[in-house]
Amino acid sequence: MNFKRIIYVIFCKLVFYKTPFQKEKVCNVPFIIHLYLYKMKNLLLIAFTSILFFSCSNKQDMTLFNANKAIAQDLVGTYVSPTNFELFKSMLDENIEHQSPMYGSGMVGYEKVLEQGNFYMSNFSEVTFEDARWLPGVNEETLQADGSVRVYGTWKGTSIATGKKFSVDSYHYFVVKDGKILQSGDFFDATGMVMAVRADEETTE
Repeated sequence: MNFKRIIYVIFCKLVFYKTPFQKEKVCNVPFIIHLYLYKMKNLLLIAFTSILFFSCSNKQDMTLFNANKAIAQDLVGTYVSPTNFELFKSMLDENIEHQSPMYGSGMVGYEKVLEQGNFYMSNFSEVTFEDARWLPGVNEETLQADGSVRVYGTWKGTSIATGKKFSVDSYHYFVVKDGKILQSGDFFDATGMVMAVRADEETTE
């Protein structure tokens, strides 16, 4: 008995059809095929409905993220030439906690953030922030958007003192409260950037 015959027999064991003119049940193959297709159609319909329901139920409200992203974009824009230190200062919460990019600095407060902003805005020109990719921050437990903002991009500019140019990839995050930056962080090679634009050492003979 070949494989096809075995399948046929199994089907016939499961589904039978008896006509008024027959004394014994006979296998109704067309009915089996119809039943099989009917079941498959229902399974596909259930699967499609489940996927649609899951997609709709997981659609997140990005209103808060979009509002906070606009604030974060304005803050980043204060570093771009022409810089705007006063606007930068006005956008910071006085209780800000900031992850400094400078080696050994760690988390710093309001005064240090102002000092850092003034340093970059006073010592570099032609500053741009390119290839920015703005993304929502997520809650660590639920992995749902929590209103915070993060961005990847590339800073480019020129040292006012030496005329040397720099280009450095970076990552930043922002937590906004009542329209101001309450938490933030900068991640890039700040020390390497400063070293790259420093004046050449004079050689003595």
